[in-house]
Order: sequence, then C-alpha cells, then structure tokens
Amino acid sequence: MTATLEHLDLKNNRPSSEALLSQLLALEKSAKKEKRVYDFEQLLGNWRLTFITGTKKAQKNAGNVIGKGRYLPRLITVAIAYSAAPDNDPSTKWQKGTVLNSVKFGLLDLAVSGPIKFQAQKRLMGFDFTHIIVKLGGLKLYEGDLRGGTDTKKFHDMPIGKQPFFSYFYMSEQAIAARGKGGGVALWTKLE
Repeated sequence: MTATLEHLDLKNNRPSSEALLSQLLALEKSAKKEKRVYDFEQLLGNWRLTFITGTKKAQKNAGNVIGKGRYLPRLITVAIAYSAAPDNDPSTKWQKGTVLNSVKFGLLDLAVSGPIKFQAQKRLMGFDFTHIIVKLGGLKLYEGDLRGGTDTKKFHDMPIGKQPFFSYFYMSEQAIAARGKGGGVALWTKLE
C-alpha cells in the first residue's frame, strides 16, 4: 500500500519538521522499493515550495539553521510551475516542457525560467534556468537571458547527470516531493 501525505494539514496544522521529514523519507524509500512510475502530467501546474532540507553541503554548513528541515515562511512565496512543450511527444523517453521558478516577497518578484525534461521510469526532472525577470510592484526592473539563453537542443542532448535535476518520489493532486541533485529534499503543495 502506498503511503500518502493527504492526511496532513500542511496549511493550517503543520506537523513538526522532524515528523514531516520522517514521512517524506518513508515515501522516498517506498517509491524506490515499488519502482513507482509517475506521469509527466501529474507534475504540470503551479506548486508552492513548503518544506526544504537544503543540500547536504548546506545542511553541514548551516547546522541548526536548517536542522532536520524547515518550513518556508508564509510571507515569502516560492513557487514552481511546470508546463508541457507544444511539441511534446508522450511516446518518447523524455517528456519536454518549461519551468518557471518564482520568489515573491512583498513587492519584489524574481522569476527564472527555462527548459525541462522528465523521464517517467526514473522519475527524473532535468532543468535549466535560462531567462530572468525582476519586478518591483509590477514594474519590470530587468529582463534578460542567463548564460546566453536557451539552446534547447543542447539541453535535451546533454546527459541528466550533467544538469541540475529533481528525483521525484511522491506525487498527488495536492503535493509533490523530490530529492535534488545536491541531496536535499523538498515538498511543494498545490497553489490554488
């Protein structure tokens, strides 16, 4: 039987960081054991970053600041949005699309975007941020390419091990969870 996070009220009555991390690690172990496969479509949409542990290096350097993981403050919205590419072919090994990662704090809005590729069998999402927009109170302060912009063919041809990636181990209608390339664990909840 597959464990879920659905019984947790992550918006109003959050469990302790230790309890949530324990649940996430159990879900990760279960996904590996069951060789769970997720559909790309389950990731599509807007998700709010709710909980992080940081990378293994960050955990070592930050010590008690991150501890066993940390909920993100509600006054900061860190969100990720996945969308499928118009020419995405579901019959191929890698599903293609785009990612938009944004941070909103007060009037400041920072967003980076770029291409993604997802392999359902291994639950891996490779990504690259190639464009940035900075706004203050709706006024665009800066927009431009990062590292020369997007060469999607080069991105899609590059091995996943040479890219940043997430290894997803939990997906539902309300939450997704993954381990990043650096070893940290993250939990996102659905944005209404």
